[in-house]
Amino acid sequence: MARRATVTHMAHKTPSGQRQHRSFRFPEGTLERLDARAKQIRETRTALAERYVDEGLRMDEHPGIAFVDGPTGRRAVLAGSGLDVWEVIETLRQNRNSLEATARYLDRPVATLRPAVRYYAAFPAEIDDWIVRNEEVAQADQEAARREQAVLG
Repeated sequence: MARRATVTHMAHKTPSGQRQHRSFRFPEGTLERLDARAKQIRETRTALAERYVDEGLRMDEHPGIAFVDGPTGRRAVLAGSGLDVWEVIETLRQNRNSLEATARYLDRPVATLRPAVRYYAAFPAEIDDWIVRNEEVAQADQEAARREQAVLG
């Protein structure tokens, strides 16, 4: 029989934002892998387990969505496409919310973009925040390029 260990310090946020204590039992090997990964990315076991549960639920609720790390943080993507959800939504907005025009522009079938739209419908604040962050990064990059050009003449 496989040995199991208990994670007793996991917390759950209530609708008011407060965390509630929960206890889960995992195989020891799973906890060892969780601890190793948490140490590798300098995260607590609890925070990493919470992230995995949240992202796992989101992926179950939104087939076709995955999560990846990047220079600006962890974000939702269309699995296997190379496209971030925020990129699809920004392109959709630029195309007057026409999914067909967005699909043509991105050279993708409409059906492959629907998971991004559904994810956005469930988590608009998260995706809107990514759009704002990326606009800020683009503006900072443009300003840096202008300063560089001024130096180079």
